[in-house]
Amino acid sequence: MTDFSFSLLTGDTGPLAKGARPDSLRVPLEGHRPVLAEGDQVLAGTLLAKARDDRGDMHAPLAGIIREVSRFAMLIEVMEERRVDPQTAPMEGGDILRRWLRSMGIDVRPLRRAPVLIVNAVPPEPGISIHDPLLRDYRKTVELGLETARRVVEYARLYLMAARGNRANAFADCTVVHVPPVYPNGLPPLVAKAVTGREHLPGQHPENAAILSVSDLYFIGRVMETGRPLTQTVMTIAGQNHLVHVGTPVDFLVAEARGTVEDGDHVILGGLMRGIPALNTDQGVAKDTTGLHILRKSAAFVPVDAPCLGCGECERRCPARIMPGMISRCSEFKQFARAELFHIHSCMECGICGYWCKAKRPLLQYIRLAKYELALLRSAITPAERPPLDPTKEALRENSDA
Repeated sequence: MTDFSFSLLTGDTGPLAKGARPDSLRVPLEGHRPVLAEGDQVLAGTLLAKARDDRGDMHAPLAGIIREVSRFAMLIEVMEERRVDPQTAPMEGGDILRRWLRSMGIDVRPLRRAPVLIVNAVPPEPGISIHDPLLRDYRKTVELGLETARRVVEYARLYLMAARGNRANAFADCTVVHVPPVYPNGLPPLVAKAVTGREHLPGQHPENAAILSVSDLYFIGRVMETGRPLTQTVMTIAGQNHLVHVGTPVDFLVAEARGTVEDGDHVILGGLMRGIPALNTDQGVAKDTTGLHILRKSAAFVPVDAPCLGCGECERRCPARIMPGMISRCSEFKQFARAELFHIHSCMECGICGYWCKAKRPLLQYIRLAKYELALLRSAITPAERPPLDPTKEALRENSDA
């Protein structure tokens, strides 16, 4: 365990930095169906893959030639700078505008009709400060995104959620709500509860409210003002915020930040609590990648195959008030349905349980594994054949099988 700070205070972060153009891009394709093949030439903004859900289609960040297509990524060799012509946004709002934004690469899953819109300006994790420069230096773009969101959400009340101590200038006709600047208060379930007083399961929409982050509004506003698809993301790298092309390889970003990756180090895409380790330094960043951290071998968490001590430390720290230790044991022994008895779907995957685990068990990874296996279980049969999942019966069935 390291002396990790859970503070969400950002201070003065400075303007967004724009790095050099990479020689190649490895655009992630998770949740997308490719529409082009190896050898095809693309312009910046060319459609590469259609989204399988509402997370938004994928477009080429830069012009070039497609050199490789796999299940997980598309490799583009960057060539001359040429872009597709801008499109005109529809005058209508509602579903028509929502579908257009989806086709332009915007994740429209949070965009739904609701009487309340919550703009989340709280940093998602310690060390991630992407909202500060967007609110300060790209205010008009963010406000354009808010106006566009209003045409879809059609809200009656607007709230701005901010961490106490961070600067967050309110929008017009907006109520500002401050929360303590301590992780995980920036996660959507806790943000919704702070405004509405009600809880909802992670991954589901809160009742009568829609939540958009400041970066969501910036992306929407950027598409509206340029008429071109979303092909960039905003990331915190080495304490500075950068505007980065989607698919930019990890090693290119590390070199730009004048960093090094040694044997045994972990490159974390996102924050240190909820981020995902990069498989290799060739991996490209995604639209929702908020940061890049290098976790040195000497400071990295080394999980061990140790039994749970039953100390209850994870339960006392869990903001969802569930039992991560029991859920991890269910996952460890493949008793996935039994994990639902302990309310696994209430877990917001903040990672706090694993941080405080005295046995150094990989609790968050066990929980994510169980959620993945449960999703496979539910998708193995057709919706017409699918009965309501009874975790008690499933747990008894697993015991009988064992």
